[in-house]
Amino acid sequence: MLLPIGCAASFGLGVALLDRLVAPGWLGWLQLGAGASCCLIAGWIASAIWSRSYWNRSMARQVATWRRITDALFAWVEELPVSTEALNQLKVSLEEAVPTEPA
Repeated sequence: MLLPIGCAASFGLGVALLDRLVAPGWLGWLQLGAGASCCLIAGWIASAIWSRSYWNRSMARQVATWRRITDALFAWVEELPVSTEALNQLKVSLEEAVPTEPA
């Protein structure tokens, strides 16, 4: 929510500075540099917003894909006959991997 507001504010300030350029000289160059910097910062913020959105969509797609894969694997494993010894060994391995906290 804060990034789009910052982007719009920076871009607006940059355009306002560039729109009111004065006669050439050190003040004009300073104003040009400030306006260009504001536009550069606005572009940087806009790219950060886009990047964040892109990676969020990409991660959601990856998570959905891996969930479908694991669901298919677990459905397949549920159909296999498993011995009691193998189940106990799996339980011990899971307890070692994910220790429970004492109450």
